Amino acid sequence: MDSSSRNTAVAGVLHGATAADAARLTADTALSAVIVPDGRREPWLEELAELVAGERLVIPRTTLSSVTPDEFTGWAHTALAGTPASVAAPLVDAMAGILARVVDTAGTDKAMVRVFTEPPTRRCGFHVDTVAPQSPTVGAVRVYNGPTTEYVACEDVLGMGEFYTYLARRERLSRQAERERRADGPDGPDGPGGTALAELCAMDGSPSFLRPGAVVRRVPADATVYFRHLDVRRHWSPHPVTDVWIHRSPMRGTARLVLNVSPVPGRG
Repeated sequence: MDSSSRNTAVAGVLHGATAADAARLTADTALSAVIVPDGRREPWLEELAELVAGERLVIPRTTLSSVTPDEFTGWAHTALAGTPASVAAPLVDAMAGILARVVDTAGTDKAMVRVFTEPPTRRCGFHVDTVAPQSPTVGAVRVYNGPTTEYVACEDVLGMGEFYTYLARRERLSRQAERERRADGPDGPDGPGGTALAELCAMDGSPSFLRPGAVVRRVPADATVYFRHLDVRRHWSPHPVTDVWIHRSPMRGTARLVLNVSPVPGRG
């Protein structure tokens, strides 16, 4: 079924929903993610895409470990001080709105926020996001321009054992590829000597944890994904596939603005 279908659950993912449907993740164990489209594309998003792709809007990788929506808004206004108001004002409102939805769904008052602008790399392959023990588990990701997040359907995953075997090997290869890159220079891993990168590309092209014939799906443009995080104590364990949303960054493309929000426990 096409991802533009309205209010339809496909393979553990609810498509075409509203932000309020994020709350369904706390009660419906068959859901791993809710994809919320913007609807009509606003003109400021086009301007934002041009600024980010042209590197006229640059946000270094930033982690705000525990902020309220108001605290995040203050930080964002400072970070976007040199950005045209036609972009900065609606962008701050949009990001703060996602953060507010996460903390409201989680029944908490703060969240961890990761935000950055940069081109895709092979750093972030298929993975699951985790939270601290006993934390709320519903977070969000939004890609504001360029290639969007890729994910796999729960029904296409052979099992979490197979996935974690894949993940462990990929993490080892990723570290090895980075060592080769540093030793050989920026072009080294792309040549004959880049053995780890070649294996990494093969793993990414044909993930061993997927059933034969499975396809890698992509989040529609201009959509926010609210999705299940995993209590870190259960990471690497044979838990149900629907307990997580298995996803990755795209492997190539122009610079993107990415917002990732994870809940933290506590209120007041």
